[in-house]
Amino acid sequence: MKFGRIKRQHGRVGGLDEILDRIVKECPHVSRIVPGRIKVRRGKTPPNFKVQYPTEAGLKCLYTGTGTVQEVFLICSDSTQTRIWLIAEGIAVDDGDRQTDSKPS
Repeated sequence: MKFGRIKRQHGRVGGLDEILDRIVKECPHVSRIVPGRIKVRRGKTPPNFKVQYPTEAGLKCLYTGTGTVQEVFLICSDSTQTRIWLIAEGIAVDDGDRQTDSKPS
């Protein structure tokens, strides 16, 4: 039985809840999701969920909404398989600006 949870203490950018609910319910590797800080930015880019890089506990991702960017931390048992699952399911794109196999210096 899976006990997935999304930390609800922090605010979330509009449109992100549906993505996080799907990840925590369907991805077998994710045990917990912690939304991070929200930054305001200029421009109107379409919503986008990117895998940035692995962390000690899982993956750091970014959700870009209209005029905002939010960090999302996925706590998972296997960061490589989680990244592959997110991309295969069409939820995320790999962030080409960063390496996905190691943390940045």
